[in-house]
Amino acid sequence: MKNIVVIGAGYGGLTAAALLAKDGHSVTVIEKNEQPGGKASLLELDGFSFDMGPSWYMWPQVFDDFFAEFGKDATEILELKKLDPSYRVFFDDGDVVDISSDIEKNYDTFDKLEDNGADKLKQYLDVCKKQYDIAMKGFVYRTYNSIFDFFSPRMVMDGLRLKAFSNFHSGVKKYFKEPKTQKLLEWITVFLGGDPRNVPAMYCMMSYLDHHHGIYYPKGGMNGLAQQIYQIALENNVEFKFNEPVTKIKVDGKKATEVITEKGSYKPDFVINNSDYHHGETVLLEEENQSYKQKYWEKSTMAVSMHLAYIGVNRKIDGLTHHNYFFENEWTEHFDQIFKEPKWPDNPNFYVCCPSKVDDSVAPSGMENLFFLVPVACDLEDSDKVREEYFEKVLDKFEKWTGENIRDDIVVKSLFTHRDFKERYNAYKGTGLGMAHTLWQTAVFRPKHKSSKVENLYYTGQYNHPGVGVPTTVISSQILVNELNQKGVLS
Repeated sequence: MKNIVVIGAGYGGLTAAALLAKDGHSVTVIEKNEQPGGKASLLELDGFSFDMGPSWYMWPQVFDDFFAEFGKDATEILELKKLDPSYRVFFDDGDVVDISSDIEKNYDTFDKLEDNGADKLKQYLDVCKKQYDIAMKGFVYRTYNSIFDFFSPRMVMDGLRLKAFSNFHSGVKKYFKEPKTQKLLEWITVFLGGDPRNVPAMYCMMSYLDHHHGIYYPKGGMNGLAQQIYQIALENNVEFKFNEPVTKIKVDGKKATEVITEKGSYKPDFVINNSDYHHGETVLLEEENQSYKQKYWEKSTMAVSMHLAYIGVNRKIDGLTHHNYFFENEWTEHFDQIFKEPKWPDNPNFYVCCPSKVDDSVAPSGMENLFFLVPVACDLEDSDKVREEYFEKVLDKFEKWTGENIRDDIVVKSLFTHRDFKERYNAYKGTGLGMAHTLWQTAVFRPKHKSSKVENLYYTGQYNHPGVGVPTTVISSQILVNELNQKGVLS
């Protein structure tokens, strides 16, 4: 049995802690903030309960596998509801399109938007399914310790079959010519923190999951999912320390010997860092113990930051479903103003989640819970004046496109932007998702699970392979724990 300290109680930290404790190790999780979940925290205001971060439950197989490791049924324990429609898309010309959990309805939808749209969607999703199968067999659930792991003959062949060396937009454009159908398939790249023009085409497998497996809602939202993993960790005797920021990882003779916090210190056999990777390297470690120094991070392409607004409205709103997208005609301008010429987007695309449509517990009776998300560039000016003015701009667009004037009906409002990501999560440049998924920041090109300088220091979370997203963060910790066990590191 080893004494293990996990820094951070996000999905990666919770998953790693639960799995390691199940194997019999003594695990302590040290968390800077007041609750488990990391970016999947819960904000409670005047009877409203807001998921502060992720809001999509997709790729259910990942969670099925995780809960099964503890003898539990994910569908039952999470009380999953399949959403139909899965989501609604508002276009700037007034068109409103629903994507259904019934694939046959989606074929009809695409037929109306593009000539032979149904046949094209069937062909495209067939390719996505093949890429998903390839990825699951040999790409996702594995560790990349060196460049030779990635560029082995088999991986190069799989990479070509996965279209890993072309971009997402090119893959979609091969089948679809209409801008609306392209957008309906390319929106997923925002959840990967990138631009469809630089995210590898292999991630089209997410479209297969979207259309063939559907979108779900777990009881209590994505924080409810985090709470269930937290409970499993507790059942396996994981000890949690909340409101205790880690200030330093002390290293002697290439080994982490002490984790120092604002309240005390711990002397573990192993350390797993689930806090922001940049913070863990450049703040918690001395420079000589950093695998990735500041210059590395300055050259990296960071994923989007976000302008978030948690809104409580004192009436019901017709026309919305649980997940809602609002797309501008010229939406590439928005991506350019994130990645090429960083500024607050002039004509933003945005997302609105309305969980009170399916969950009465998240808002007082007769009221609506709204979560606004606008992807924006990292490190922008973020004064109270700027964030308030930008919210008003987005709210104007929302009211115009939906025909719902809610400004005077808002009873709760809380904004969360760059400086909050930095202060609450120690997020580098205020990123909401870590590193973007570009070709050269995929698989072996993402930061490693194992420190190259400190023998008993490991990392997990959104910066590692497989990358951004709740399912992939869970997989990241499964990969790490499997690797530790296979190599006998914890024996």
